[in-house]
Amino acid sequence: MRLIQVAHALTLHDGASKFVQKLDGMFQKLGYETAIFAHKLDARIGNDHIRTMEQFDGTAEDIVIYHMTTGTSFNKWVANYPHKIVLYYHNITPAKFFFGNAWGSWLKCIQGRRQLKGIVKNTFYAWGASEYSCAELRELGLDEAKPLAAIVEPEKFLNRTLVQSIQDKYQDGKLNLLIVGRGVPHKKQDEAIEIVRYYKEHINPNVRLIIVGNMKASFEKKLHRMVEAYRMQDDVVFAGSVSNDELCTWYRVSDALLCLSEHEGFCVPLVEAMVFDKPVFAYAAGAVPETVGHAGVILQDKEPRHTAEIIRDTLASQEKLQQLEIERKKRLQELSYENIFQQVKQDISHITELWVQQK
Repeated sequence: MRLIQVAHALTLHDGASKFVQKLDGMFQKLGYETAIFAHKLDARIGNDHIRTMEQFDGTAEDIVIYHMTTGTSFNKWVANYPHKIVLYYHNITPAKFFFGNAWGSWLKCIQGRRQLKGIVKNTFYAWGASEYSCAELRELGLDEAKPLAAIVEPEKFLNRTLVQSIQDKYQDGKLNLLIVGRGVPHKKQDEAIEIVRYYKEHINPNVRLIIVGNMKASFEKKLHRMVEAYRMQDDVVFAGSVSNDELCTWYRVSDALLCLSEHEGFCVPLVEAMVFDKPVFAYAAGAVPETVGHAGVILQDKEPRHTAEIIRDTLASQEKLQQLEIERKKRLQELSYENIFQQVKQDISHITELWVQQK
């Protein structure tokens, strides 16, 4: 018996793609024979253990674990696979967030939610990126659904080589607020600009917003127009898509992470910021409150004045910062590799029992 992970697409810097590989390492550590296949495979990954679906060789003796992230024609293959599967549901962004600004993504998300129903019918066990995701699966009738958090290994972040040019330029005494994620409308980088604008004009002019992530072209143009209209060219940095070393350096030079996204199935940057011991300010959407726990400040609204004042008051309070630091350490321990590994060990034992029963 092998544990075979299947994904529609695996790319170099994608969080879900990294998770597949880390999970594979855990399976091997548990003594299982494993395989990874992708319908679309980024050649830059350079891992001979990962193959394309043209080479798929799964049999009735193998457990197939499918990672679902969006709508795609490949989902039909999964729904029609002749044996029941295990599903890892990374969550699908609600289509409404792409209406009128990204019709291709809008269609994929609608398609994905429809296809999810068919895949659930062919699933005997599921993991979700969060309880938020599992609740959606249970609503579709899949009772065997359990959260399995993303695997974040602090030492692989903290041991990176920092980019000196970034450190030299941006550790200049300004308050650096960082936002990490895809540049699409529902991630709300535009609202972050409004918050920093208020902070600059009414609290302290020495503030800077650093926006990290690949940007959708039309949305990026909107953000640049905002920055120009507000004359904030020196106050907003568009870092774009970055390397791991650059990402770690941006975390290092930042004073806090800001997350205003309207939808998250887990949100890895929240945990990454905790690894770098940075305060987190995050809007209460999707799985965000679940991911953060008590280790950050959960925002119930995003009104610029209110949010800017919360950031100011929190960062000015040693008592609040110390309490957040204590809670960050607790949360990171809960999400530690060893804790996730022990859960995977227990879950795989249960999965193999269910697999034998349903054969």
